[in-house]
Amino acid sequence: MEFEDDLGDAMRRTADTFRPDDPRDLVDAGHLRGRRMRRRRTATVVAGAAAFAAVAVGGVMAGGLAHNGSNGSNGSGVAAAPEQPSKPKTAAPAKPAAPQVTGKKVAAIFAGLLPPGKVKDLEGRGPKDVGFPFAAAQAVFDDGPGPALVEVGLQPDGQDIEGCPPPAQNPGTWCSITHVHGGTLQIFKGFEYPDHRAETKDWTATFVTASGAQVQLSQWNSSQEKDAPITRPNPPLDIAEMTAMVTSDSWKPVLAGLSKSGTFGKPGSSAADSKAETDTSKSGAANG
Repeated sequence: MEFEDDLGDAMRRTADTFRPDDPRDLVDAGHLRGRRMRRRRTATVVAGAAAFAAVAVGGVMAGGLAHNGSNGSNGSGVAAAPEQPSKPKTAAPAKPAAPQVTGKKVAAIFAGLLPPGKVKDLEGRGPKDVGFPFAAAQAVFDDGPGPALVEVGLQPDGQDIEGCPPPAQNPGTWCSITHVHGGTLQIFKGFEYPDHRAETKDWTATFVTASGAQVQLSQWNSSQEKDAPITRPNPPLDIAEMTAMVTSDSWKPVLAGLSKSGTFGKPGSSAADSKAETDTSKSGAANG
């Protein structure tokens, strides 16, 4: 029993020699440990939330793409599928250029507009032949009474027709001005030489379109303009035939080729009704 009593006393004395840790150190250590644990929990929660969000968004986008691929609709999910890039706009096709005006083409149109008869020495000229926007054709035409020179000239910018010359200054001539097909038509029957030193007659029909282009027809009662014998009493074409030739729609492509902005008269117009037009002035006496 003495041994046990001595052991107990020794343990108590030893325990009395131990000094407890400072409470403040314990509090600080616990606070520091608590902050470390809270940071680890926060980082874990944030990382988990981010991973979940990535999986959720990826799933929605994949579902949206699959939905679009199946029926072509955009869907109404939380995240819409990206729009397909629009196709690049293609430039509007350029308007075709006006057909090239060639002498051959002008000559063919001219010959086709002449009334029935014999045509020889047919020639045509285009802008390349004359060096500026002008086209012309001519031929020796014979409808029975004798050969006569007939020619036509076209240009995109004509001169305004102001009126007929005074009869007193041009004895034996005849002139008329009418407004047809939106343009102005002048018919003039005169002579190659104003002093009448030769009986060569020169009859002209000049048509200025609404856009200002000009078609002019000239004809003689001879196979040449000058220095040739008289072959017939009058030139071959009468007023109606002259009017029909200069106002024909067949000249539209030629005038369009001479000037891209030019237009010719009114669509579907016919020259046969020119005699019924008003605003007509006449001077002198008709030849033949």
